Amino acid sequence: MTTTERDIILVPTDFTPVADCALDHAIEIAKLFNQKICLLHIVGKKTSSDYRDLVLDKMKKIAQSNQSRTGINISYKIAEGSIFDEISSTASELMAEFIVMGIHGKQGVQHIVGSYAYKVICSSKVPVMVVKKKHHHVGFNNIVVPISFNVETAHKINQSIKFAKYFDSTIHIIGVLRSKSSVYKIKKEALLKNLMDFVEKAGVKVKAEVIVRTGADLDDEVLRYSREIDADLIMIVAEQSGRFNLVMGRNDAEQIIDKADIPVLTVIPNPEEDDEDSMLSSFFDPFGIIEKP
Repeated sequence: MTTTERDIILVPTDFTPVADCALDHAIEIAKLFNQKICLLHIVGKKTSSDYRDLVLDKMKKIAQSNQSRTGINISYKIAEGSIFDEISSTASELMAEFIVMGIHGKQGVQHIVGSYAYKVICSSKVPVMVVKKKHHHVGFNNIVVPISFNVETAHKINQSIKFAKYFDSTIHIIGVLRSKSSVYKIKKEALLKNLMDFVEKAGVKVKAEVIVRTGADLDDEVLRYSREIDADLIMIVAEQSGRFNLVMGRNDAEQIIDKADIPVLTVIPNPEEDDEDSMLSSFFDPFGIIEKP
């Protein structure tokens, strides 16, 4: 990476095992792309100076031990305020490439759970990866990209291509239909074929499938499919306003984040970048079958 590119991965930590897992993931990614890591711990406004000193000493030890072990440049800092505001503002301040955050399921007692992670994601201007445990693979061999057949699909596909190129991954594009209409299914399969052609031309391995299940819950189908193919990562998309698109609604996104055992990466589409990548609507949707908002 050049010095003008974003090269910092921000890792919020509360010194719990899932935070350690987030650091493990960040180190794995940083090794591949010669990136740096910044650890972040957030304290309240009434936190004593003695506690801050203890936290700084603990972060220093974590940073030094992992830097010595891996050779990755690891810095650390404390921020004061709300986790929702400070994680996002620190990422912007550091010009972070993205955030890797360990979260607890809703059965946990810690304060960063699925719904809180969702709020952090919505406030962030950079992609956020949430993890719950140490990964059993090295890299991200199989990436699941659920699509909702609307105009934002183009942005998501471009982002997944970039990420897949980093890790030499296979992208698995899936669409979930709750209707058994054969005409509707044929249209969506045509769309998937166009997407596959585009991804293959970008030099990335790709598979695609339309899942037809009456009354299906999108989150359950995404998670079921991910387990079947032994996926390493699920990618979902948020609008730049911080609002998930209409089909991948708030409940679907939160449920995926909360239930998934594998990492979930949420990307924020950048239309200007995608224009540069020539994802043209005339190519992407030659039959005019994308659902307009």
